Amino acid sequence: MSDLRRAAIVGIYMTEQGKLSDRTAGSVYAESVLGALADAGLGVKDIDGIIGTGPEGAGIAGDFSDNFGVTLRFQAQTGVGASSSSSGIGIAAMAIERGYADVVIIPTASGGAIRPGSGTGGGPTPSSFEHIWGSNPAAVYAMAARRHMYEYGTTPAQLAEVAVAARKHATLNPASVMGERGLISVEDVLESRMIADPLHLYDCCLVNAGGGAIVMTTMERAQDLRTTPIVLMGWGEGFTFHDIMTAPSMTSFGGVVAATTAFAHAGISRDDIDVAGISDHFSINVLIELEDAGFCGKGEGGDFIAGGAIQLGGRLPVNTDGGFLSNSHGGGCGLYTVVELVRQLRGEAGERQVENCNLAYAHGTGGTFQGQYAAIFGRR
Repeated sequence: MSDLRRAAIVGIYMTEQGKLSDRTAGSVYAESVLGALADAGLGVKDIDGIIGTGPEGAGIAGDFSDNFGVTLRFQAQTGVGASSSSSGIGIAAMAIERGYADVVIIPTASGGAIRPGSGTGGGPTPSSFEHIWGSNPAAVYAMAARRHMYEYGTTPAQLAEVAVAARKHATLNPASVMGERGLISVEDVLESRMIADPLHLYDCCLVNAGGGAIVMTTMERAQDLRTTPIVLMGWGEGFTFHDIMTAPSMTSFGGVVAATTAFAHAGISRDDIDVAGISDHFSINVLIELEDAGFCGKGEGGDFIAGGAIQLGGRLPVNTDGGFLSNSHGGGCGLYTVVELVRQLRGEAGERQVENCNLAYAHGTGGTFQGQYAAIFGRR
């Protein structure tokens, strides 16, 4: 088995998140790249690998070379929806471990005016069946939520706990989009307007712009850099369907095989995890992904998160930056989940710092549960 621990995350950065109507995606991208490199103590000329598109959005590595004047010897593209950027971490680690690159950057960026409701395709490509009638992610996730309620007795109040925790954490994150709006209660969530039954407004992610980047390099090189190296201890992916009408289940998806692979690779148990970052495009995501990842049994997600269990100080703090619900859903927002976990492991999370944080779990999903990955991170 490949030893991914030979690679480490050494640089992270996030731009301002929000409307950014006066910023181009290219300028956000450049800021992200330079910011992550500065965090690591590296320069542009150190980069020889990239995961993702270039500054102009072209799906070729030469786009990055044109803009930054570097020669790359490795590039790859990933396709896991909003988690496409962060899902490149596994590939980056493999490339570094095998010697195909020494320094890999994984950037994401969006800027300019964003039209509410834009980017609402139901998956990597629209279905020729349902989506011609106007289906969108909110509707599909609502079906998953309703099915979860039907099979396991999950309640809207239990879903609301996810949004309440996310907003609480966002209030402790000065860079979050919604932090200044203040705390919300379960009642606030249930009284917010219905978007797609049973999902209310506060059950749904943000729509905003922003950018960020992650820099990875060899563990040997990381020893001489300014930051604490964060190691990828375990990695797994899971893909079980493309068109939602072919999904084997509406309450369990590829996260099962992704998490099983990651934990087997890392050689640790779920109880060892100190903090988690779970894709929360909608509140139902967190319940289903925690179940599929094995933190609780199938159908037990509602009880698992009850009573503030996923808030700071609870049994498993989740999305301590505010998540997609209250921190940011700009660009390849899955990257921000990993940035937050790196901050936690470095001890740089400020008021939202998890005590004695040594192991972190990330679970990303893209589209409407089509693609999923699981990652386990640890301090060197």
